[in-house]
Amino acid sequence: MEDKNARKQPEDILKHPTAEATCPLAAIDRRLADAHSLWHQAEAAYFDPDGFRLAVQNAIQSLRSLTFILQNHKAVIPNFTDWYGDYVDEKHGKRGKWQERMHADPLMRWMVEARNKIEKRGDLESHSMVRAEIIASYYDDGPRIDVPAHLFENADTLLRGIPDNLLGQHIRRNGVLRIERRWVENSLPEYELLDAVAIYYGKLAELVHDAHRQIGLDPPQTLHDEDGDSFDLPAMGWRFPCMIGHERPRTLTISLADGARVEFESKSELVKMDAAERAVLADRYGEKTFETITRNYEADTGLAAGYFRVAQTMFLRDGYHRSILLLFRDRKLIRPIEIRTDNTQQKYVVMRQLADEVTKSGADAAILIGEVWVARSDQLKPYERPADSPIRTEGLSLEMVSKNGEPLSCFAKIVRDGEKVALVDSEMPGVALPHAFAPFYKAWGRPIPEVWTDIERAVFASAKK
Repeated sequence: MEDKNARKQPEDILKHPTAEATCPLAAIDRRLADAHSLWHQAEAAYFDPDGFRLAVQNAIQSLRSLTFILQNHKAVIPNFTDWYGDYVDEKHGKRGKWQERMHADPLMRWMVEARNKIEKRGDLESHSMVRAEIIASYYDDGPRIDVPAHLFENADTLLRGIPDNLLGQHIRRNGVLRIERRWVENSLPEYELLDAVAIYYGKLAELVHDAHRQIGLDPPQTLHDEDGDSFDLPAMGWRFPCMIGHERPRTLTISLADGARVEFESKSELVKMDAAERAVLADRYGEKTFETITRNYEADTGLAAGYFRVAQTMFLRDGYHRSILLLFRDRKLIRPIEIRTDNTQQKYVVMRQLADEVTKSGADAAILIGEVWVARSDQLKPYERPADSPIRTEGLSLEMVSKNGEPLSCFAKIVRDGEKVALVDSEMPGVALPHAFAPFYKAWGRPIPEVWTDIERAVFASAKK
């Protein structure tokens, strides 16, 4: 997978320009920045139990103290009681907008209790776990076990549970075993602890941003160090990009087919095109290509059709088309990513990783373009890939999904005559269902369409026979 905008580390993110001399909330900004640093200290000490315990508890305490500092600045925040609140207990004060919101959030309430426990009763009761799961589709429906790290020896229990049928053959051929080290607190079992603190950080970062707006100041910005664009913090849950997908370094992915470790290289390259380079590309692909990709589109259907015309032009000129994922925000291209995978199991893993990029970039739509093999689903055996079918059809495909709209697809049959190629617009054989985008739907908080899961269940049922 070649990513045109790889994950940024904390030092690559420009601090917002607010200074203590000009910002009445500088102490709050500084405490939020301190918590971010402590979070990364906990991340760095993940395999050091004492170091992790110290850093993650310090991060929780630092974030909790932020609200105390905020209340000490109530004199400079207009309508503080209505906006935040001055609730102490049932007899003293009342909850404002933000106190009500935080009180209604189970994770926020847990963090308050966690800080009180750290301050008054001792350490959190966290323990190291190992999660092992089998991934053999684009859905999170594979078998999974969570066991204490000191008891984990291997994943034999999972592997012994693979059935001896067509489904089992698919899992062994295309599945991977993913093993992840996790710190979990006894009273918060549904969260990995470092991720819980990252989410808590995001919720308080939103509060800090709103506090700036409440006093009439521009809120802090998180800027990309290469192009200066502002990250879409609401889309990231108000976290920094470096706090998303942080589990990868402590996750081991193993191919069930051959036992090899599944790894990907991610490269980032900032492409700037001068007039001469643009002229060369315009001469090769036509000036209309640039007009098409820079046009303002009012509907997803127009966007998909326009980019498919560009893909057809490039394919006919070059004789091939690489697999490209295009991420959009408000129908504007924000990130192109070239995807290089060798097999189905790699695609299962890559699409999950790319879902993190959707979150980080604030993308609200995605288009996947490339050469594909397709076949009618009713003519395929259970879990048979179109590429392995004798009735397959080669084509150029575009699939588009979005945060709110319906999936769209475009397809043209590839006709080869020696080294010559041609495209014939046609309907994609069978029903076009973009199952590969299921991780994107999860990132957007969208439910997976029932028609997708119905077909998956039907295939699963037939494969068990």
